[in-house]
Amino acid sequence: MNWVYMKGIPIDAQFLYRKALDLVQQERYETALRYFRQATVIAPAYAKAYSAMAACQYYLARYDDAIRLFNHAIEIDPSCEEARIQRDMLMNLRELQRGIPQQCSGMHS
Repeated sequence: MNWVYMKGIPIDAQFLYRKALDLVQQERYETALRYFRQATVIAPAYAKAYSAMAACQYYLARYDDAIRLFNHAIEIDPSCEEARIQRDMLMNLRELQRGIPQQCSGMHS
């Protein structure tokens, strides 16, 4: 495991975060979510953990939860550009998904 200490984040939270990232690589998203949640209990201002939780929610097709968690990461750290980009992409995708059935149903009228 490649380890880079993040200043201001307790080492226990960082360990849980790294463990969760390993689980994401194995596509074990539900288990990863538990580790990310534990990391945020220890370090409530851990924006990267919230952003990673949001990504897991996305992989599990829980888009509203993903957007909410991306927003929370951005509230904690407004400079968290990765969370902002992923949230915006997900919101655009949701808008496209909502628009496609409307357009198709209009074509059959």
